Amino acid sequence: MKKAMFHKFTNFIQQAVETFAPNISPQEEFVYHWKSVTSYFVDNKDGCVRIEETALPEHLDSMLRILQEEESELGEAGTTGMCMEYLLQHRLLETLYTLGRTDHPPGMKQCVLRFFTKLLSRISHPLLPHINVYRAVQRLVKACGETKAGPAEKEEIEFLCTVCAKIKTDPYLVNFFIESPSKSAKTPHRTVPAFSLLDALLALSTSQDARVSLKACEGMMLCASLPEQSAALALISQTKFCHSIAQTLTELYRKLPMQVNLDDIEMIEAKWGFNDINDRHDEKAFPGKRQVISFLSWLDYCDQLIAVANPDVGEALSREIHQQLLTGCFSSHLLQASESGSLMATVYITRCLRTVCSPALLKEFSYFLLGSDRGLESKDNPGHLINKRLLERCNHLSDELCLVTLKLYDTLLQKEDEHIFHCLLLRTLLGRSYLQLPSLPSQDTVSDSTQDENLEDKKNASKEEDKPDDLVGQTTSSDNAEIIANNEDRDSSQDHSRNIANNLPSEVHKVVNSFLTLLPDEIKSTIQTVDCSYDMYLRDASKQFAIQERVCKSWGWPKQPISELSFSMEKFHQGPFLQMLFDKLLHMLDQSYSVNLLLTSLISKVALVPHPNLHEYLLDPFLPVAEGTHTLYSVLIKVTNEIKHHQKTDSTFPQKLILARKQLFGLVPNIHSLRLAKCQTEVPWFEDQSRMEAIIVLEEFCKELSAITFVKHHAAVTKS
Repeated sequence: MKKAMFHKFTNFIQQAVETFAPNISPQEEFVYHWKSVTSYFVDNKDGCVRIEETALPEHLDSMLRILQEEESELGEAGTTGMCMEYLLQHRLLETLYTLGRTDHPPGMKQCVLRFFTKLLSRISHPLLPHINVYRAVQRLVKACGETKAGPAEKEEIEFLCTVCAKIKTDPYLVNFFIESPSKSAKTPHRTVPAFSLLDALLALSTSQDARVSLKACEGMMLCASLPEQSAALALISQTKFCHSIAQTLTELYRKLPMQVNLDDIEMIEAKWGFNDINDRHDEKAFPGKRQVISFLSWLDYCDQLIAVANPDVGEALSREIHQQLLTGCFSSHLLQASESGSLMATVYITRCLRTVCSPALLKEFSYFLLGSDRGLESKDNPGHLINKRLLERCNHLSDELCLVTLKLYDTLLQKEDEHIFHCLLLRTLLGRSYLQLPSLPSQDTVSDSTQDENLEDKKNASKEEDKPDDLVGQTTSSDNAEIIANNEDRDSSQDHSRNIANNLPSEVHKVVNSFLTLLPDEIKSTIQTVDCSYDMYLRDASKQFAIQERVCKSWGWPKQPISELSFSMEKFHQGPFLQMLFDKLLHMLDQSYSVNLLLTSLISKVALVPHPNLHEYLLDPFLPVAEGTHTLYSVLIKVTNEIKHHQKTDSTFPQKLILARKQLFGLVPNIHSLRLAKCQTEVPWFEDQSRMEAIIVLEEFCKELSAITFVKHHAAVTKS
């Protein structure tokens, strides 16, 4: 207390003397304050007095004030005054670094850091290029982050951020903070440069003080984004930057709850820098929410950092995340036999995909899930293990596991990555092996073949009504006959490389109507309502197609269907992903409403993809295809035939269908039984509820396909 009182009294006396002293030059005053600082360390050897009890902060502030006034009086850019020359020539900053390094008296390091920060930020003259400045700044940078949770953390990060701001305005300055191997005394075996600024920021990024950690992350993002190749090389090769960032992400993943409501994970919104939550005041809190937000927030930081980073840095960090997080953690979790474990792993990686937008990191996620191979995929080739296992789970007995896996593929198809579309959809279609090869048989052969086919078609048509349920999904000649009958309405030219934009309007309407009339009126739930047309889907289809076109514009896709020899096959196979979609569509009458809804939504996304090969394969019902080739239209015909079979064996079919639609739209209560007027018996509603809902989904799906076909044709015609 006595020392504090004496200190205040001393300051008062000093101020009074300065007030009544004769006018002195700014340089003399500057030198006076500096000598007052140095003389303190000569006269005071004990380390008991804190910095606040001395006049050191006031002297340093006065020196800074004089430098600012001097610069403002000069007013000429690029010139230095007498005081600044004194500071540079006499190496004042290096002396200050030495005094601050010892932290004597206690708090001196903080005082020195504040002086450096104010000097660099308030003086407009470019100081860092001066050797007597950047050398002292570089040494002070190395002293930052040495002590975890140290008292000078706040001042350290302010100083480092100021240095980063200076480097941002002139990226070449970063080279002053990259030490060449010969200058590294501690590690004489070093063969690549050291990046002291990044090392200091990396150390402070783990601070328990959220504000310090946040600013350190901002500084690292700036360092990673510098165009200087020397900085990128030093950051990748000589720092633990990539390893530490990926390691933090991996550690946060390992802390995630493995038993949590899936909807809670879906609803969480997490952004880096805005993850401060208070569980006590959060109405939607659940056990483990803080851990989920922390993980997703750090993933968002990684994604933002990679997006703005030097390309080499972004790719290096993405590969490190692939190695540590995806291969090290997700791989075993996704492939595990446990249903609950694989369920949570699928939910988490889907949520990760929703967050990831940077091309480099998205590429690593797609390589992890789908593989990096872009070659032709055969039916016998097992393909990428993780993709194979995920496709198998789309047909899992558990609806929950099936749904989350379908959502994963739905999320993949929403990402702007050409590799995803190539692997899932295109590589089996680029050879156009699905087309029927032109042949020139003799007239007698054609006549005999036609008679045999007509006879066979009549036989199959007579058997269709009595076909049992377990044979509905099999390919029959009657299914092919329906498609061939449609082909008769089209020109028989062998040139099938036409884009839909080249089709006549009447021909496009035939395609549209082929989907609209796929279901007969007697098995439609909307035939007597105003929403029986496809108009309600046109606006959404137009919007979604415009988005999809914008996404794919830079990928160089052709405007006309192409036949690449390297992707041709002797026997066509649509690929495992499309096969999975067709298989599930074929069995939609036996699936739940939620699965069918997601399935048809996924197929609609695929149909919107503006690749000509995919378009003609999916949306051209009249396309002459090779023997044994399944198309979307042929699968829909099989499902329709199965519905016809059920309709003919159930006299209450129309009433059940209309009631199911009303229940789905909330027009009537969700009852569990239906009393029929004719038989006056109680019919359990739940026996047919799922089937009726599937028929309604199929009915709406056909409208959506019609709208997509029309929108794609209209967009192509408008452009041409």
